[in-house]
Amino acid sequence: MRTKKIIAFLGSMVMLAGVSACGTNDPTASTTSDGKTIIKIQTFNNYGYGKSTAERPGANLWAEYEKQNPNVKIEETVASSSDEARTAFNTAISSGSNAYDIYGVDISWMPSIRAMADKFTDLSSYTKNNSWPDWVRQGGESTDGKLIGAGTDIGPTALCYRSDLFEKAGLPTDREQVKELFGGDDATWDKFFEIGQSYTEKTGKPFIDSLSDISYVMKAQMEEVYVSKDDKVIAADTDMKNMYDMLAKNVNISAGLSTWSDDWNAAFKADDGFAVLTCPAWELNNVKGNSGEDFTGWDVADVTPGGAGANQGESWLVVPESSPVKGEAAKLVAWLTAPEQQAKVFAAASNFPSSADAQKLDKVSGKLDEYFNNAPVGEIFANRAAAIKHVPYMNGQYYDIDTKFADALNRLDVTKEQSASQSWKQYEDDVKALS
Repeated sequence: MRTKKIIAFLGSMVMLAGVSACGTNDPTASTTSDGKTIIKIQTFNNYGYGKSTAERPGANLWAEYEKQNPNVKIEETVASSSDEARTAFNTAISSGSNAYDIYGVDISWMPSIRAMADKFTDLSSYTKNNSWPDWVRQGGESTDGKLIGAGTDIGPTALCYRSDLFEKAGLPTDREQVKELFGGDDATWDKFFEIGQSYTEKTGKPFIDSLSDISYVMKAQMEEVYVSKDDKVIAADTDMKNMYDMLAKNVNISAGLSTWSDDWNAAFKADDGFAVLTCPAWELNNVKGNSGEDFTGWDVADVTPGGAGANQGESWLVVPESSPVKGEAAKLVAWLTAPEQQAKVFAAASNFPSSADAQKLDKVSGKLDEYFNNAPVGEIFANRAAAIKHVPYMNGQYYDIDTKFADALNRLDVTKEQSASQSWKQYEDDVKALS
């Protein structure tokens, strides 16, 4: 599953508020000189909680919470990537260093977090009114039903498209017509690739950015991908092979770009760039950043290829059981993930709320995005979220296998070093080597 990547920073970590008091078990580090309780939080990329800047939009929630709770001081440290944040997280949890009282965690971390659920505070009693759908709440639960992660945002997926390229290809540009072109609620992958083949044949230009990018949506629509719910490896079963074969058959409509690469970034506004992007809500920021503020042409249609809803990316907040201020930290987590605050973050930073009640608030449902031809992005992504009925089952093996599947597609599509059959064979061998 793709994870968010909004912006890179100079240096490895950026302290956004207060003075660092990290890496110590000293209880005095949890208070300021004037007796305020310090709550330390590590996030990555942009959770949208801080004061808004040109590079990192935010809802200024720290100032709001500190005003409501004058005895609290919040210190946020932002890692430049999920990987960097995870390394710091693993080190702190394994050593019990109490480096932070709250951690923002990505969906890919959750299998390992569940395996050590006793190290995290049960947030159930703090978050009773946070109105998560069952699949979101279940994603933050331990195997014994303890809520160890409070859901922040999710990644419902719509279809971003270049209306300028569509027009040149003789395709409709109105977002409602584009929705119907791809089949609306009855959209299928066969129809998606049929349109893509026609587009590439007519224009000589790529339709999609990469096979790997498309595969994430396809996998998100399945209940079991690499592992079954009884923890058997099914990474090369019929469903996976059929998906791979469908993707491989359509490699000619791909730009063959590695996601997050410089070439991928540049293609968003290129005359010969890809025409569509299966975009979760958070990726709107990437589209804007890569295309530039003066570019016009991107729009969003309320449709997900394949028909079923697809969640690409999900985050939680967790509180280590060892935090010396875990009660205050849990209260802050509950407040941050409450519907009202989730709506404020979406309005400021486009991180789509995981709370069902937040999705109904005017700040969300009424949001338009001028950059995307005034698309009603709040309504569109709420509809896409409502279409999500499940997420794939994930255990500790899922992401190791996922990396091998992405490698297989990239050997065929990006580096072009192997044929479809050769790359699949290597994938099978790679999966066997993991066991």
